[in-house]
Amino acid sequence: MENLEFITVTLNPAIDQTIFVEDLTPGAVHRAKDSHRQAGGKGINVATMLSLYGKSVAVTGFLGASNPSIFSKHFKEYGLRDEFIRVGGETRTGIKIVDTNSSETTDINLLGPSPLETQQRDLVDRIQKIAKPGMWVVLAGSLPKNVKPEYMRTLIKAVHSAGSLVAVDSSGEALATAIDAGADLVKPNVDELSEYLGEDLTEFSSAVAAAKNLHREKIPNLVVSLGGQGALFLTPDAELMAGAPKVKVISTVGAGDSMLAGVLAGISQKSSPADCARLATVFAWSRLQMLQPYLPGKDVIQRQMAQIPIQPLNRSVRSTSVQRISDPNRN
Repeated sequence: MENLEFITVTLNPAIDQTIFVEDLTPGAVHRAKDSHRQAGGKGINVATMLSLYGKSVAVTGFLGASNPSIFSKHFKEYGLRDEFIRVGGETRTGIKIVDTNSSETTDINLLGPSPLETQQRDLVDRIQKIAKPGMWVVLAGSLPKNVKPEYMRTLIKAVHSAGSLVAVDSSGEALATAIDAGADLVKPNVDELSEYLGEDLTEFSSAVAAAKNLHREKIPNLVVSLGGQGALFLTPDAELMAGAPKVKVISTVGAGDSMLAGVLAGISQKSSPADCARLATVFAWSRLQMLQPYLPGKDVIQRQMAQIPIQPLNRSVRSTSVQRISDPNRN
């Protein structure tokens, strides 16, 4: 991988386990209809989709030394360069219980291992060693135990010192620190944007206004996911909304991460802002319909992109309620 194009950093990866049951009832015994396990974590999900699109990606962060096999297999299968630092303990499991009758999902996110301070410094050194000028480095997901939000600032400073650009997909204090530290691209969902701003963004018009203000004041590139309504894409050259296609949702695991991968893939090939938004939406569309990472051929992607409606945000829009978003990979 001499022509490395992207690095993704997953500080708190997880084994995603999805369990399908009928009529989930607390306190009752259930027999699962089906189950699925795969290597996960937001940065790994982003890297996998970029690799499926033909991009060369290195993955790094902290991985439990006691149960790495599912990740090693995944990295080999998808051609990802493994730069993870192994830490003591087991990588956590994120359990997603899907009620097939109600289509409701219950998420249980376990705790992962804690990297030592020396290992945190080792990760900074590793990123600086492999990052190159103009490359995008993705910082995605939650923070492990005992890793302070200020570590995001340290990572962003290291990436920028290498001449690389930083994309961030996180929440809470980690997101706030990343914005303050000068992230080049941020992808919150509307709930995370509400939390960051301390505002109620239940109306579409308020979400748009908040996104515009944040973009113009602090973030050069901002993507705000609105769930089934689509997403807002704000760049130095355009402020757009992409509508969401109507699809049969099999699983939401990795859909937001796939959207970020699509944005970065579009930027890397110098697509227009509108085409970046379309490509990002198609990436998410593809992930929603499959339990495993998937992208169709590029000819199909082009046809699907043509189906994505794009609307400038300077047009007047009627006020509607924003769909709330649940993302199991946040914690």
